[in-house]
Amino acid sequence: MSLYIKKAFGITKDNIILAQPLIIFLIIISFTLAGLSQQTNKILHLLFLGANILLCTAFFAGWFYMIKKAIAHNRKVERDEYKDEQEIAAASFALGKEFFPGVGEYFLGVSLTTVVYVVLYVLLLFACYKFGQQFLPNPHIDMQKFLAAANSTPAEMHKYVYSLSFDQIKAINYWMLFMGGAASLFTLLTMFLYPALYDKSEKGLYVLWSPFTAFNRNIVFIFKHFFGSLGIMLFLFFLNIILSILSIVFNLNLILAIVGLIISFYFMTYAVVLIFLYYEENK
Repeated sequence: MSLYIKKAFGITKDNIILAQPLIIFLIIISFTLAGLSQQTNKILHLLFLGANILLCTAFFAGWFYMIKKAIAHNRKVERDEYKDEQEIAAASFALGKEFFPGVGEYFLGVSLTTVVYVVLYVLLLFACYKFGQQFLPNPHIDMQKFLAAANSTPAEMHKYVYSLSFDQIKAINYWMLFMGGAASLFTLLTMFLYPALYDKSEKGLYVLWSPFTAFNRNIVFIFKHFFGSLGIMLFLFFLNIILSILSIVFNLNLILAIVGLIISFYFMTYAVVLIFLYYEENK
């Protein structure tokens, strides 16, 4: 696994153009989401919401395709198929041209797969909630107050926690562990869904079945490489915890905040590169 971790760092570092679409997308989506939150007309709100969803799926369709091409480019580098460093740099820069072809080829597949993914995730959470109601202790809390405290300052959250009884805190911990465990298991079992989708490109009406064939290839791959898949998920989870802690320090200063933002862009790109790389190298 350490080989893939190191190689993914190299691919991300040597093909920094992969982060460019992500930066542009996050800037655009921040404005569109701001417009969505300010929209009071229900019809326009739904139109803005639909446009944002289509924008997201279009971005991922093109970005994932770029990453897949970057891995193929890295294989050529390893086989010394380029004449010199200048040709390697030119080929790396040319990855930016792969974005829109990726959108054209995979937009429908990514959109359908995302819909199926979200539906399954919502059904899982609903099933876990019903299970928890039957077998987990009821914390007897006001959810509106709990969510308000969770989205407030740390001081307000601490004040709210201290107002709860020991049994309530214990019940909340049971629920958080249960729901978090279910979400983590779902993440593991769908981690290679999009690399599996890009493994084969269905044409015509067959694209309607692409989410289900991708889910099938993803599950088969995970069970064939279970410990490696688990290791990658835990590694990325560990990195995410470190970045979350560092973000608290970065937010104390404007320059550090910019540095933290750049690191977060790099981390998001690296995480997707690592997942695609591990799938491509072991499928």
